[in-house]
Amino acid sequence: MEQSLRRWIIFITLMLSVSLTVNAERMPHTEAVYKNYARQWVYDGQIEAVNQATVSSRVSAQVAEIFYDVNDRVEKGALILRFNDEEIKTRLWQAEANLLAEQAQLKEAQARYNEAAAEAKRIGDLYQRKQVTRSALDKAEADKAATSARVSGLNAQIKARQAQVEQARVELSYTEVRAPYAGVMTKRWIEVGEMASPGQALMSGLSLDDLRVVFTVPQKQLTEVMSAKLDVLLPTGEHLTLLDKTLIPAADAQTHSFSIRLDLPQKLNGIFPGMTTKVTAYGNEQPVLVIPKQALVKRAEVDGIYVLAEQRVVFRQVRLGTDYDDGWVEVLSGIDAGEQVITQPDMALLYLQQQHD
Repeated sequence: MEQSLRRWIIFITLMLSVSLTVNAERMPHTEAVYKNYARQWVYDGQIEAVNQATVSSRVSAQVAEIFYDVNDRVEKGALILRFNDEEIKTRLWQAEANLLAEQAQLKEAQARYNEAAAEAKRIGDLYQRKQVTRSALDKAEADKAATSARVSGLNAQIKARQAQVEQARVELSYTEVRAPYAGVMTKRWIEVGEMASPGQALMSGLSLDDLRVVFTVPQKQLTEVMSAKLDVLLPTGEHLTLLDKTLIPAADAQTHSFSIRLDLPQKLNGIFPGMTTKVTAYGNEQPVLVIPKQALVKRAEVDGIYVLAEQRVVFRQVRLGTDYDDGWVEVLSGIDAGEQVITQPDMALLYLQQQHD
């Protein structure tokens, strides 16, 4: 009990920055200094497929066959689903039959028109020579006009019927659903035997050939990040640079941040849509106040260091910034340049404990 109380008193003493006299020469230390580093921003990115889609029904029909399931690989143009097409085929055959009948009627009507036109011309010549009456000429002209109207009406009907035939053929083509690109099936939204309506989702899939990383950047950092060198850390531990980037030129209305896309090389092993990545942007160099990472110590979730100040050991709470790969870490507050930082915090703590005892 007494030992636990003693440790607690030591901790409180350190947190309140109580200091003790110490021989600075015997305590390893270094200065907090300014060093030039490229400005860094680190963002969370997500991998997504460039080609990902959900195919939907374009007809109202019953599902007859489904040829692929989730996680199956498909080739571009492969038949993935087929609807029952009997009703559409019946409509197509009926429209084609009606079209043939009307084309035959048109052929007959055209022949009658040709006869009526020839007869009207003959009667007109006779009328000019005063060999027939005016009523005979009027009757010939009326027959010609009637057969012409019949031809025009049949032509209009045939055009409408051709449109029906073409529409039925298009609907028949919709009964076979094919893969828009090579990829992997990710979701099946319907089962065999179910009725589908136009616009209803059928199958979802994506292509693993073309992937990209998407991350968001705050508005105030956008200009610098777009001109910065970018480094992508993949889940496999591989670093990628010199990637083509695309800015989505519209900010989110809520966060005022922009999305940036980075195109990944093809055929990356172990990389799949939905995985997360780290994207680091390296800007221009600037002086940064840093200390050695080995000088850091944690006390109750608080980052701190031991400082030699006027021959005394002082515990300082610090706020940290960027952690650099060369063994130094940025300090945003808690210490000034030139102050002496103890590089072996365990030795400082041990010394303080011995002094307290």
